[in-house]
Amino acid sequence: MFKLNVLTPEKKAVFDEVITEVTVPAYSGEMTILPGHASMITTLGTGILKYKVPGRDKIFKAMISWGYCEVIGDSVNVLAEFMQLPEEISVEKYEASLKVAENKLVTQVLSDADYEQTVNEVDKAHVAIDLVKQPEFAKH
Repeated sequence: MFKLNVLTPEKKAVFDEVITEVTVPAYSGEMTILPGHASMITTLGTGILKYKVPGRDKIFKAMISWGYCEVIGDSVNVLAEFMQLPEEISVEKYEASLKVAENKLVTQVLSDADYEQTVNEVDKAHVAIDLVKQPEFAKH
């Protein structure tokens, strides 16, 4: 077992939670971290953070966007730009945001910065909608 900390600019989302494993959306793909993992730092993309707490059947999930994950000793520290729990997500809001962003990508000539921001909005919307619509979340 080891400890998980998830921090965003707004809050300590998870603090010293004892866990058995965590999966993070590393920039190059999902990465599952188990106890005894070698020390490392990786960049995170937009995706779903999942972790298991000992003695609980449930897998805890949240959407995170951009940041860093550090594994050091018996701790995993996630510094994310944004984190949202499934119960905080408005599917209608993200579906509307997705339509606007996709339309912007198709109909406008964007600067590199605007293009990157719009693609990030599309990614966030897809992840949020997928997270809420996953069957295992719908049961709770």
